[in-house]
Amino acid sequence: MKLKTLASAIAITIPLSVAADPGHPEHQQAIEEIIVSASPLQKNHSENTRPASVLSGDALRQQAAATLGETLKGQLGVSSASFGPGVGTPVIRGQQGNRVKVMQDNLDTLDAASSSADHANATEALLAERIEVLRGPQTLRYGSGAIGGVINVIDNRIPNQVPKELGGAIEVRHNSVNQENATVFKLDGGTGQLAWHLDGLYRNSDNVDIPGYADIHGDEHPEDTSYGFIDNSDAESKSLTGGMSWVGEDSFIGFSISRLENNYGIPAGAHGHEEEDEHHDDDDDDDHDDHDDDDHDEEGHHDEVVRIDMIQNRYDIKGEWQNLSPAIEKVLLRMAYVDYQHKELEGSEVGTVFDSEAFEGRLELVHQPLFNNKLNGAIGFQLSDTDFSAVGEEAFIPASQTTSTGAFLIEEWQQDNWSLEAGLRFEHQSINPEGSSPSVDHNTHSVSLAGQYRINDQQRLNLVVSQAQRAPSVEELYADGVHVATSSYERGNANLKAETSHNIELGYSYHMSMGKSVLELDINVFYNDIADFIYRRNTDQTLEDTALYQYSAEDATFKGMEAQLTLPIANINGHQWDVQLFADAVRAELVNGQDVPRIPAKRLGVKFDYHGQWFDQPLDAQLRLVRAAKQNHAGFNEEETEGYTRLEAQVNYRLDLNQGDLLLFMRGNNLLDKDIRNSSSFLREIAPEAGRSISVGARYSF
Repeated sequence: MKLKTLASAIAITIPLSVAADPGHPEHQQAIEEIIVSASPLQKNHSENTRPASVLSGDALRQQAAATLGETLKGQLGVSSASFGPGVGTPVIRGQQGNRVKVMQDNLDTLDAASSSADHANATEALLAERIEVLRGPQTLRYGSGAIGGVINVIDNRIPNQVPKELGGAIEVRHNSVNQENATVFKLDGGTGQLAWHLDGLYRNSDNVDIPGYADIHGDEHPEDTSYGFIDNSDAESKSLTGGMSWVGEDSFIGFSISRLENNYGIPAGAHGHEEEDEHHDDDDDDDHDDHDDDDHDEEGHHDEVVRIDMIQNRYDIKGEWQNLSPAIEKVLLRMAYVDYQHKELEGSEVGTVFDSEAFEGRLELVHQPLFNNKLNGAIGFQLSDTDFSAVGEEAFIPASQTTSTGAFLIEEWQQDNWSLEAGLRFEHQSINPEGSSPSVDHNTHSVSLAGQYRINDQQRLNLVVSQAQRAPSVEELYADGVHVATSSYERGNANLKAETSHNIELGYSYHMSMGKSVLELDINVFYNDIADFIYRRNTDQTLEDTALYQYSAEDATFKGMEAQLTLPIANINGHQWDVQLFADAVRAELVNGQDVPRIPAKRLGVKFDYHGQWFDQPLDAQLRLVRAAKQNHAGFNEEETEGYTRLEAQVNYRLDLNQGDLLLFMRGNNLLDKDIRNSSSFLREIAPEAGRSISVGARYSF
């Protein structure tokens, strides 16, 4: 089906929409799942005035991948800004980097992912209990880094209750496209008022298979690229976490310690050394035919490659106290300290070392309901402090200390069928760089008004109007030098002002239970007018024989839609069939008429779901077809990307083993083996997405 035809069909069926993609058979329950991170007031999903998605349970197990972007790219409004298979940072409604806050259980991951496109997020989807996606500005609670949205990875590393008995899970999985093997384990236990948690992960993979040349122009210069795989795209990760809590009747406090190690390659051609290196000869190409045996471990066509070797140690404290006084219903405390380092290895030499020691804390006080339980609210305080340095001959960001303090107030009024929410946040950021560069301070404020009108038990109408501000980051202000991993000379601008985004969003939802199934229609349209939008501009010039990218500011507009309709088809003897139509689109333009670079293309799709019993055990299956349009609004000096069609399938089979249950799952990705170049990817021209793959796994829970 052509894109315009499918678009017309969806436009007739549903005007516009957005929704979560919860895993059925827990689908109906997932609609009412608590979204803790959306607000300290703990509202149900259906009562939330802001668009949010939750990925949990079997659906999370199916979608979980090596990067957050890869895990979440199937969610509406979310794409992945990949920098090769080792890096996939989430893009929400076309916004990424410093505008999307990635969090570990409601606190920033405090890694270096936002400072450069080649830096991976220091969090693991395979260890998550659920992942919440909050679209649109979430600056009230989380600060200016959430001007575009929030990805919140929720886990149980700090337990808030004592398990009645020992429980846990172990999971193994294998992916054919890069011979990836992953093993995950979790254990939860406790005694008396003490609860503890332990989890770990080990994953390794080889070079990623693709259907053609890695370089988009490989037909013209085959000697400069690899065929059938992406050179230097192998990776290895290790993670271990332990946590413990003291749990009282109305309170708990606990801590956790975690360590994450991640070593991954930057695809050949992403850096500036390839012209000096040797290329594949004919024998190398012949050898690649046997890559299943060799696992792509040959040196490839580059003698010198760039790799990232990252280590992060994280220490968390989490507490909650209820009913402390007649005025205070609850006190929430979150603190984290992170010691982060990654080395950019150029062959056997260490090129640049990125070091970061960071602290973040948030204290929230939820007051008792007032005016006959109609008014609920919370006041919060947040502090973060980061000491950052980049050391080496090719360090392009000066060492600096960034301190941010913030205070916010959120109040919600419930009256009959109305829910009204108002919020205000003030924040101060100070950056003090070493050397001759001057320090800079920014004061930002954000204000939001949101409302929900419950038309009836099935229908809700949401409206959000907000102003959100973001202070510029250290790399946007002070970057000045060659960044080898991205093959670019990056230059900051110390005169940048804070971004100011004026946003309006309208949403409509219709959810109706139909036996064991649910009829769902969700609609969201949004418009963001951003003053002094900061972006990395391709100047079409070179400096030190490297492409020059200048951080610049222009007014910009982001507008778009997301849509989803789920229809039950049939229920025959307990075998349920559903169909889902979905679409999302975002258009981003600068005031000077140019396009904002690396914006996701329009997507349209259809999904068929089956839920039934086979041999008295539940079996779920899914077939998903997505058509992405050509992105011909690529931005100044950026190449357009062709459209693509992606076909995916997955099957889950759960066995009740009395002492636990066994989940067997299989997933097929890019089954048509298409050459997919994602418009939001920095390396789309030299590193396409993975080719056809089959992933299989088993998870035993007890």
